[in-house]
Amino acid sequence: MTDNEHCGIRDLINRSRQNYPVYINDSEVVLYYEAAAQNVGLISDITSWCENISFARLPDEDMFYLKLKLEPDARIQYLLSVDGKEIIDPLNKYRSRHGLGTMSELAMPEYKRHPYLEGFLCGEQGAYDGLIKHLLPPGILPWEHEVYVYLPPDYNSKSEYPAVYFQDGPDYIRFGLAAHSINRLIEEKIIEPCIAVFVTPPNLHQGIKPDRSTEYGMNDDYVNFFCEELVPFIDDNYRTVESSARRLVVGDSYGGLISFYIAFSRTDVFTNAYSQSGYLSFSNYKIIDVIKNHTGNRLKLYFDIGTYEEKVGADFIPANEWDFTGANRRINDLLSSERHEFIYKEYHDGHTWGNWRRHLIDAMIYFFGTKGEGQ
Repeated sequence: MTDNEHCGIRDLINRSRQNYPVYINDSEVVLYYEAAAQNVGLISDITSWCENISFARLPDEDMFYLKLKLEPDARIQYLLSVDGKEIIDPLNKYRSRHGLGTMSELAMPEYKRHPYLEGFLCGEQGAYDGLIKHLLPPGILPWEHEVYVYLPPDYNSKSEYPAVYFQDGPDYIRFGLAAHSINRLIEEKIIEPCIAVFVTPPNLHQGIKPDRSTEYGMNDDYVNFFCEELVPFIDDNYRTVESSARRLVVGDSYGGLISFYIAFSRTDVFTNAYSQSGYLSFSNYKIIDVIKNHTGNRLKLYFDIGTYEEKVGADFIPANEWDFTGANRRINDLLSSERHEFIYKEYHDGHTWGNWRRHLIDAMIYFFGTKGEGQ
């Protein structure tokens, strides 16, 4: 970097101190960190959290900066690495939470934030207010399941409602803002009233077994629990439409995989499924054979993926399964030759709840829209 270039960056930062991050144009942005330090870096979706991108330092100043070039509609989540310690960017008010903490959010100028999420842009969580808690005893699986149920406004015993079932239930409530967004969609008559069921995997975020991977790794006992214990429990206690065509199963990552697997395995119970950043490369693409050999009812599917998901889980899953982006593209190609109805989307985004909470809204409209979307 030449002295003239350093001066240009310094002038740009000084002119833009009230507006952070500093956008040069639709595809270039500058992040900076101003404090005493030896090294500053960026850890983010861009490199799947595997590499640290170093900031440059202005000569003779405690000012570090990084100029990034991203797609105009990109959104990333990131942390700063300051002398080896990972921190939230202190200058950036936009934040997104997940099961293990909080990250900073960078949205490029053409990224479209949804108005439903305006009250949650600085790291706020969704609430359990109004949700009904149940504890399902051990059965097909030898452990309990905590379940939360959302009922639509004006729920009554004379009507019947479609139902949507969520894997990683507490995370979809707190970080995916699912109950909040569904409620807004119903209140504004964008989707029809529906019941939402949030299922908690065992030992969520505790790092002990059994856990979500025990259940979501195409576990047939979990499928049987879901279809033979959970769904009947909900149907017996709430005014649901008891039809596979009026049930939707939703999940993220591992949860996206099991949601597809449930639908393909049990079309008598579910013929609608939504996978967000699904782990579709699991077990050397085992889901491919399931799709190819499927002889049940025609399914209605929706799945999406971020273009920054090419090295997910690099510290704990096999290297040939890291590329979630490639895996979802492969399933898209396969489904194009099958008889199922489906929507596939890609976004310049990463493997995060900030991605999933935004696009859940679109999928709910696809499955339950009142104006003919996806009908």
